[in-house]
Amino acid sequence: MEHVPRPTALRRRAVVLAVVAALAVLAAAMIGARAFLESPAGASFVGTYPGAYDPPPGTPEGFPAWLRWTHWLSAFLLLFIVSSGLHLRAGQRPPAFVTRRTTGAFAAKNPSRLGLHAWWHLVVDTLWVLTGLVYVVALVASGHWQRLIPTDLAVVPNAVSAAVQYLALDWPAHDTWAGYNSLQQLFYAATVVIAAPLATLTGLRLSPVWPTRWMRARGPLSDGAARQTHRLVLWYFLAFTVAHVALVLLTGARQNLNGIYAGVDDAESWLGVGLFALSTGVMAAAWVLLRPPAQIAIAQRVADVRVMPVPPAAAKR
Repeated sequence: MEHVPRPTALRRRAVVLAVVAALAVLAAAMIGARAFLESPAGASFVGTYPGAYDPPPGTPEGFPAWLRWTHWLSAFLLLFIVSSGLHLRAGQRPPAFVTRRTTGAFAAKNPSRLGLHAWWHLVVDTLWVLTGLVYVVALVASGHWQRLIPTDLAVVPNAVSAAVQYLALDWPAHDTWAGYNSLQQLFYAATVVIAAPLATLTGLRLSPVWPTRWMRARGPLSDGAARQTHRLVLWYFLAFTVAHVALVLLTGARQNLNGIYAGVDDAESWLGVGLFALSTGVMAAAWVLLRPPAQIAIAQRVADVRVMPVPPAAAKR
């Protein structure tokens, strides 16, 4: 009988082939970018569009305390949003079910029963949205939005220039204390203005709080469309985080970390590195401590919780 590969083996093979293909495309792009920069046309293009344009007069500089704290809190909460989202995507039976009470501060008239992973996902999502609202209000009130939102069409060719320079491993000149380069600005603006609202709206559509009369069988408000968009935004945040952290560490780690963690414009101090290490340790400790047993304990304070028995196979491990 002919051997038929299992679906899991086929998926693994597809992932391996996709990774190999992606690396090949990246290598070709890097070689092409280097060749372009070394050509007269490339040198002229980068000379005209160095990768950034001058911000509007009066644009604030630096990283105030509200920006540093909301930046870290967003990353902290995103850790649990992604992990709980991946648990939901796996489709495994949750270790407990949570039902809001009909009395008390968090009462609901017709509460829905949620799996623990779904409940925890909604909790950290809510905290993440509140953090984002504080960030947006402070961004507008302080004038720092001019650092984030493009104010000149020159952002497009400058972003292309910055992308080519990054691919060629010839980092574009930048001073994040004064302003972002155009590629950074486009991605940061897209994350705040497009990705975050999309994640929030599609998450609301998939949650029990979404009104039944606003649901549709087809189109953007359908369950399938919302689920697919929510999944794509999840992968966008994962890719953005990996690229963002990598570039922060590769393009002047001490100066970048001093700015976003310590609020100082200093390329020599190790204060930002120390604060980054401390905050990473806090996130790692929270990851270990806030496992399902801790989540169940938190849920029991505000809702009715039914803990499921451990399956025999899991109990033996």
